[in-house]
Amino acid sequence: MKNKILLIIALLTLGTACTTTSKISKPTSKINIVSKKNQDIINFTNHSTLGTLWVRDSGEYRALTYQAYNSGKTYLNNIAQDKENIGKKLAVVLDLDETVLDNSAFAAWKAVNHKLFDSKDWEKWVKAEEATEVPGSIDFIKTAKELGMEVFYVSNREASLTKPTIENLKKIGALFADEEHVLCKTTTSNKAPRLKSIEDKGYKIVLLGGDNLNDFDSVVHHKLNIDRKNHVEDMKDEYGTKFIVLPNPEYGGFDSGIIDGYYKLSTSEKIEARKKIIKPWDGK
Repeated sequence: MKNKILLIIALLTLGTACTTTSKISKPTSKINIVSKKNQDIINFTNHSTLGTLWVRDSGEYRALTYQAYNSGKTYLNNIAQDKENIGKKLAVVLDLDETVLDNSAFAAWKAVNHKLFDSKDWEKWVKAEEATEVPGSIDFIKTAKELGMEVFYVSNREASLTKPTIENLKKIGALFADEEHVLCKTTTSNKAPRLKSIEDKGYKIVLLGGDNLNDFDSVVHHKLNIDRKNHVEDMKDEYGTKFIVLPNPEYGGFDSGIIDGYYKLSTSEKIEARKKIIKPWDGK
């Protein structure tokens, strides 16, 4: 009788173990879907790592920003000496992000943590007021003021972030850091209306600086890269004079310009679109 009881207990224990094992090992389709999505995000964010490293650690990045601003100073000196500009209100217009304010620390945080852009993360970063100076920008702004010009910052940061943006500009020593000169986005990312508002105040805009073609001409706003490249060819004599371009391999209109409806694509579709557009060598 005792042996029978022990046998029943053993069988019950074995049955429980089998049931428990079955529950643990049973795969779910939900877990597999999340895993695939996460891998796409990791692959996508890995694309930006080298560009962010270049901005944060290379001498070449700094050389290019100094080169851009040095050419800008030369042009401003020529403008100031032009008799046609004597007595006129002259304005310099600069973009902010990656033009005056270096946000590469935020880009690095996204890259190492495999984060896609999120407006809440961006707002937190802006409010931290930790962006640093793009090399050469502060000296350039000082030169503009010494020549009797005013600097306006036309940015596509949301208008609700104007106050921390102004405080960040003050921290890096930027002049003209006030609500009159910092024009953030209200209704549209197209900068043409804000540029016109400066001209409507009687200013002559003599130079524009930015890291995106959209900072210079609204004609290329939301256009494909083929149109953007053609526009550069048409305006090539303006670059290095009236237009100074700052290097930014991390993000910009060039990314969304690779294909129509880019922002409607899934993360994996964006990866494939990027691979196709670079037209790789066939290896033969």
